Amino acid sequence: MVFCGVVACLTSLSIGYVIGSPNIPESAIRGLGGDCGPHAPYTIQQGFPNCFLFSDLLWGFAIGSYCLGAFAGSLIGGGLQNRYGRIKALFLSSAVYILGSIVLGLAFHQAQFILGRVIIGFACGLGGVVAPTYLGEIATIQGRGVLGTFHQLFLVIGLLLSNLIGLGWSAPPGWRFVLAFNGVPALIQCFFLTQLVESPRYLVSQKRIKEAERSLQILRGSEKSVSVQEELDDMILLLLGRRISVDDGKNRIDSLSSSLSTESLPPTVQRGGSAATLQNDSSTVPPAPLHRGNKQVNTSQEPYGFLTLFRSECRGLALIGVSIHFLQQATGINGLVYYSTSFLGDTFGPGNSKYITVGVSVCNLLATTCAVVLIDRVNRKTLLMASFGGVAVSAMLLVIGAYTEVGVLVAVALFLYIIAFAIGLGPIPWLLLSEFLPTYALSSASSAATGVNWSFNFIIGLLFPSLTKAMGNSTFILFGIFCVIGVAFVWFYVPETRGRSIELVMAEKGVPPRSPNSS
Repeated sequence: MVFCGVVACLTSLSIGYVIGSPNIPESAIRGLGGDCGPHAPYTIQQGFPNCFLFSDLLWGFAIGSYCLGAFAGSLIGGGLQNRYGRIKALFLSSAVYILGSIVLGLAFHQAQFILGRVIIGFACGLGGVVAPTYLGEIATIQGRGVLGTFHQLFLVIGLLLSNLIGLGWSAPPGWRFVLAFNGVPALIQCFFLTQLVESPRYLVSQKRIKEAERSLQILRGSEKSVSVQEELDDMILLLLGRRISVDDGKNRIDSLSSSLSTESLPPTVQRGGSAATLQNDSSTVPPAPLHRGNKQVNTSQEPYGFLTLFRSECRGLALIGVSIHFLQQATGINGLVYYSTSFLGDTFGPGNSKYITVGVSVCNLLATTCAVVLIDRVNRKTLLMASFGGVAVSAMLLVIGAYTEVGVLVAVALFLYIIAFAIGLGPIPWLLLSEFLPTYALSSASSAATGVNWSFNFIIGLLFPSLTKAMGNSTFILFGIFCVIGVAFVWFYVPETRGRSIELVMAEKGVPPRSPNSS
């Protein structure tokens, strides 16, 4: 299980690398401060320009443009992983990373630079849907918290890696190697993806029950030491609306697989003298929607599309997940991640700001590691509220430090900002959806939430330089207000998921599991 999670999260590492890769080399890419040479700043070497002329607004667009690709990737990611499976979708993501890295490394014009960012952003969006979904579906309830934080942990590792490589290759034409290096983790992932097992929940949703049992057994351990029958039964009940009472484990799986492959689902199947009974089943009548209270329960075996999802019994939980992703970006965290070097340069000078940026990334990694330790010891809601509150306080301190020109306070506030974000808001939004939504609703909800995340990521990346130029550090007051709203939203609406099954969280919110009955 851990091996599969680590390999899947090489996608997350690539996302972090993409986010951080233009930060430190910015002055070299743009030719600021004579970094491309005092006499001919945009000279051509071996057929490629050393630097590109970017205005502040165009640079903001170029940095944020990968979010446009990510938005597109996230929107189709749910459909792709439902149709072809989680592993094949990760293969596609890796291939697009490699293509985007080549385009960026060989860029000869601003337009090609932006195109490369869009291409590699598509891979980020696709991988940002598939990797957290896969992690949530392969994890045990006990290991779900730690495994779920792997996405954010590897993202932060990728961010730090991009900063370290950027320090060594920040002068022209070294920035090309910084941008092209993102293809390396994707190449490594392509090799190891052949060793991964498909998500058992996905296989159950496709009625491939025998494969699901084999996959689950591989993830949980040897058959002699671990029995997966009860866990598999719970998956089948939640995803297909059937529970099976058995006399013999082997015949149970054979009978279920056989019955699910037919149009007619008889209530009882006899095989070899061992009964396998499909409870709560229908006869030959096609499934019809259920009406419970004022909610319509879709009993189709197909995964929900976007429109179906937001008209279904799962719409409330899906909207909670989407809202948390919006509020994560509304903290303004990516404004600091994208522009910390130039932002800190105003206070500490451009030379020192590079090293402070690396220090911030190290702090981010350490704080995220603490989140891995805390995630299964502290309630998700507590961590989220503490995270929102900590970012709000840090934003206020940063504004005070900037206006009083106390550089030390600015630096301390920046580090606190990163720490507060990392302990809750970093990992938990990516984890929550897979903890309270079933597989048939998860892909579309993940696509919607990730799409919202990337779209506001783009807006922050585009507007942050202009906002800070127009409003100065007062911009962080706006981010602090959103954090206060976040505290209230988590308190009133977000369900607690730590150590609880999906079925239990759904029941608490009044969301029934899928059922084939029409009565």
